[in-house]
Amino acid sequence: MLDDAICNLPDGRCSDQTYRLAVYEAGHALTARALGLKLISVKMLPRPPVLTSDKAFANNDWGAFVEMLESRIIELFGGQIAEEHCCGTNTCCSGDIARIDELAKLVAGLSDADDAEAVMFELEDAAVEIFADQKYRDAIVPIAEFLFHRAETGREVIDGPDIEAELDKHVPATEQKTWLKRVFSFG
Repeated sequence: MLDDAICNLPDGRCSDQTYRLAVYEAGHALTARALGLKLISVKMLPRPPVLTSDKAFANNDWGAFVEMLESRIIELFGGQIAEEHCCGTNTCCSGDIARIDELAKLVAGLSDADDAEAVMFELEDAAVEIFADQKYRDAIVPIAEFLFHRAETGREVIDGPDIEAELDKHVPATEQKTWLKRVFSFG
């Protein structure tokens, strides 16, 4: 159980678990949008959305694989950042840090980085930079409302085109980059 003395539980609208999950998922979706990734679906479960980058590992391109791992780490941070911004805490899906840690260790190992923790902090900074943009912060609540209303009507899975159309109303689509500020690369 969460210890109230250590981890403040959200109040107001964010005390509703479904709404808080919608905020968290909005953070994932907005981060994916900022990275130029196409959303296939968003599940209203404590999981990041399914992205086109998850579906391909073509031509044994390890550089592309590391980029996909880096993007996933940034996206995982995005859910926590959105929840912290809107709800004042990131209690919804605190298990992400274990996933982030595991992925950062993979990135460090595959890219010969000395320190997985440095990888994690560098990628967290990239996620923070996304939400430093006011239009992304302003889009969290409307995207969360969209997801919340879908979940309330029994739609556990929101199709990519539906969430992409909602994202289009708030933040422009960007071209997929070979990464925002490629932290690690192969020579």
